[in-house]
Amino acid sequence: IKKEKKEAPGIEESFRMLDELLSKMEDEDTPLEEAFSLYEKGLELVKNAGAQIDRIEHRLQILGEDEEEAESHD
Repeated sequence: IKKEKKEAPGIEESFRMLDELLSKMEDEDTPLEEAFSLYEKGLELVKNAGAQIDRIEHRLQILGEDEEEAESHD
């Protein structure tokens, strides 16, 4: 049986989802057990968004280095 890998949401979607989770967690009617579950989901979203930001920063760094190299050859 092959497990389908669930694609992580994009950065903007992660922030939107985090905002929703925070709202639910701040709601006094949210049971404590559910709040802990929401917290765990939030941590996973933050982890995924952080990894995406790191990849983008790395690509920007590479592009910057390529641009500097091209300018030095002119």
